[in-house]
Amino acid sequence: MKKFIVALAVLVCALNVTAQQNNQTNQCNKEDKSCCNSEKQCCKNTSPHHFTMSLGYGLSLSGDHDALLQNYNSDDSHNSKMKHGIDYRFDYDFKFHKNFAAGLVFNMYNSFDSYYAGDKDLGTSSDDRWLFYVGPSFTAYTDMINQHWTLFAKATAGYLNFRNAERALVNAVTQSGTTALQIVSTTYKRATFGYGLSIGASYFINNYFSIDCSLGYLGGSVSKFKAADETFDLVDNENLSRININVGIKIKL
Repeated sequence: MKKFIVALAVLVCALNVTAQQNNQTNQCNKEDKSCCNSEKQCCKNTSPHHFTMSLGYGLSLSGDHDALLQNYNSDDSHNSKMKHGIDYRFDYDFKFHKNFAAGLVFNMYNSFDSYYAGDKDLGTSSDDRWLFYVGPSFTAYTDMINQHWTLFAKATAGYLNFRNAERALVNAVTQSGTTALQIVSTTYKRATFGYGLSIGASYFINNYFSIDCSLGYLGGSVSKFKAADETFDLVDNENLSRININVGIKIKL
């Protein structure tokens, strides 16, 4: 019981100190927009809620693909083009300390390519690959540099979902018993564990907006595919890892 009372007292004291610090910061924000304390810490760095929307380029690190992904293995040029895609990202960070924040990462990656694998009258073969990621994050920031710049490093781990819609030319048996090329569409899906690391820099435009640039890595792999009601075991894991470069706008509230 005594330990509980002591712990409660410490917690109350900590909350009081935090409240006093917040009051001092708020008072400073009203009186002086250029400086928040004796260390000349910019008020640009005190907003707790940060929302970042960014767009960029993603480079897939996948190597060989399972035989199920026919298009990747049948055309080297197609396989090479599918390694490049667009990376969409949304970050929310709650800055509980001037150098640390906790939040969430929402990320989406897409690559697409189509090509003629035979008679043009039959149509095209194609792949439309999507990777969806969501997970909690932890971010560390440096102190302000020249009152406009700060550097950061972010780590995240969470849920990664893979989806590949394939349109392929295959040999199929017709009703007459002959074999002919036909277009077959299949969507492979799988969910797995994902993790990521990124580093970047923020340039503060004013108290509410900044421009963010980041270089990141998102990792993950799957050992099975699911198509319709069937599940397929892969000979080798499908590597879902990629490197991404993003530029975005951060809003601080």
